[in-house]
Amino acid sequence: MSTAKRQRQKAGRQARKAAEEKAAKRRRLVRRGITLVIVAAVVVGISVALTSGSSKSKKQASARKPSTTTTTTRPPTAGGSGNTSPAAETTSADCPASFTATLNKPSYPSFPPMTIDTAKTYTADVTTNIGSFTIQLLPKEAPKAVNSFVFLADHHFFDCVTFHRVIKGFVDQTGDPTGTGEGGPGYHFTEHGPPKASPQYPLGSVAMANSNAQGDTDPNTNGSQFFIVAGPAGETLPPDYVLFGKVTSGMNVVETINAGGAPATSSAGTPTKLYRIVSVKVTVS
Repeated sequence: MSTAKRQRQKAGRQARKAAEEKAAKRRRLVRRGITLVIVAAVVVGISVALTSGSSKSKKQASARKPSTTTTTTRPPTAGGSGNTSPAAETTSADCPASFTATLNKPSYPSFPPMTIDTAKTYTADVTTNIGSFTIQLLPKEAPKAVNSFVFLADHHFFDCVTFHRVIKGFVDQTGDPTGTGEGGPGYHFTEHGPPKASPQYPLGSVAMANSNAQGDTDPNTNGSQFFIVAGPAGETLPPDYVLFGKVTSGMNVVETINAGGAPATSSAGTPTKLYRIVSVKVTVS
């Protein structure tokens, strides 16, 4: 074989090798490019997934976060004892037709702040469905009871409340919005009864009813229920009930309510005829 032929064959082999190496290099570059694209896609996918998860977590966290907005319903106030937001006075037409209907009254979590001035005169005009009577309140003798009574009256708590316990020759009891003898304003307070006297509770005396079996005023058992002494049996009660007022006019209305009461032998005192308070307006002088 001539030298020229051998050189041509060598040149061909080198050319083929160069072509193969070039093709191999091209395949490596293609594979590398595909790998980079796949990696980039994975990275982007992971990034998108994390971002979406974070957004979802924020939304869930926002949904779990409690609202800081609260709505408070405040009862209307009367202007009798110096409040600056007077409300329309309640009339018989505003009360339920049924004397045994449930009354929607607020429940207060604690005894109201002391706002009365014991140096001033407090008078409560009580309008019932059969007439009116007036109570002279006694802030010096029973400041807590008077403060509570004024607060509840100003907030219309007594409006439409019935005389649920009435015993002839004894007492007319009211102040319970449930009409069962078990209701109250949501709070209780303690205050002492009056000094011993005779008669202990003169006719027309207004005193707090309490839920203590012994009748002691020291336990925390006074609420919104009160009674008016309407007969001799009430005058001789022991000094275990906070005396905070006395009826100064309209005693005939108290007596009419008492005439519809249960017999003197009744302990429950469920009246044979129901009467109700329509409104209570307190004035200060």
